[in-house]
Amino acid sequence: MRLRHDDGTLVHLAYNAGVHPAEDLENLIAHLTRYAVPVRKRLGVERMGIGLWLSPAVADHLTADRIELVRLRRSLEERGLEVVSLNGTGGRNQDVPGPDWAKPERYRYTMSLAKILAFLLPEDVRFGSISTIPIGWRRDWPSDLHTIATKRLERLARELRGIYSVTGKTIRVGFEPWPGCVLETTEQALERVGGLDSEHLGVCLDACHLACGTEEPGAALRGFAEAGAPVVKLGHVHNHAGEHTSTGAVLHDTLTAMLSGAVNGTAHIEVETHNLAVPGRAKGPGALVSLLAEELDWARTKLTNLGLQLAA
Repeated sequence: MRLRHDDGTLVHLAYNAGVHPAEDLENLIAHLTRYAVPVRKRLGVERMGIGLWLSPAVADHLTADRIELVRLRRSLEERGLEVVSLNGTGGRNQDVPGPDWAKPERYRYTMSLAKILAFLLPEDVRFGSISTIPIGWRRDWPSDLHTIATKRLERLARELRGIYSVTGKTIRVGFEPWPGCVLETTEQALERVGGLDSEHLGVCLDACHLACGTEEPGAALRGFAEAGAPVVKLGHVHNHAGEHTSTGAVLHDTLTAMLSGAVNGTAHIEVETHNLAVPGRAKGPGALVSLLAEELDWARTKLTNLGLQLAA
C-alpha cells in the first residue's frame, strides 16, 4: 500500500511474501493469486505492495529469460500488486541464510536481484530496496575475509551505480544487523558499510530488535543521521498477538525521523510474516490470508495515526 506524508514523501507498506516461498516462477505466480490477491481485496485497496523472496534458481531464471521477467511484471500488474523491495537474505529457501559476503555466490545473487528489481519497479517509483545478510554468520572474521567482503561490496556499489545510469532507478542494498553475526549492531553496520556508498548501501532496521532493547532506537537513528547513511528498509514490523508492544513506538520514532529529513531513507516498511506460516498451514490458506490482512491493517492504522494519508 502507498501512503503519503504531508511533505510529499511516499511511504510503501508491504508484507514479506517469504511466508509462502516458491522454488519456481509457476508456483510464485500461483502463490500471488492464492494469497496476495485475497489479502489485497480484504484490505479494500486497488494496489498492494509485497516484498518478494526469490530463490537463487528463480533469480537466475528471470535474469536469463527476459520474456519470463516481463511475464512476472505483468502478473503483478494484473493482480493489483507492486514490488519495490526484495528479500535477499535467504539461500535455497528463506530459512537458510546461504553464502556470506566473502563468497562470489552472494554477490551474484544480489546483483541478479538488483537487475530484476530495477525492471519490476513501477514507472513512477525511483527507489528499490533489497535486504541482505549482516556480512557473515560469525561474530569474528579474520582480516582476509573482511578484505574480500569489502571488495565485493565496493564492486556491488559500482554495479548499482551502473544500473542507475542505465535505468534511472536507484537500487539500495540494506544490511540487517543480527546478534552473533559480523554486523551485530547498527553502529557496526555504519562503520563497515556506511562509508562505501551512502546512496546505494545502507542498513535495514529491525523493529523487533529495537523494540526489545537490543539497541536504543534514538541512538541508532542519531547514528544514521550523523553518518548520512540510508535506512534502506524498516522490517520485522508486526503486532503478533500483542507481542513486543513497543514495536509501534519504534515505528513511530523511525518514521518521524525519516519524514522529518533527519534520517535519509526510502520509506519502505515491511510487515514481518514469518511467524504466521505455521498457523497458516495448520488452518488452511484462508487463515493465513486473514492473519496477513490483520497485520497489514494494524500497520496501516499506525501509519495513518502518524498523519499519513492513503495514496492512490
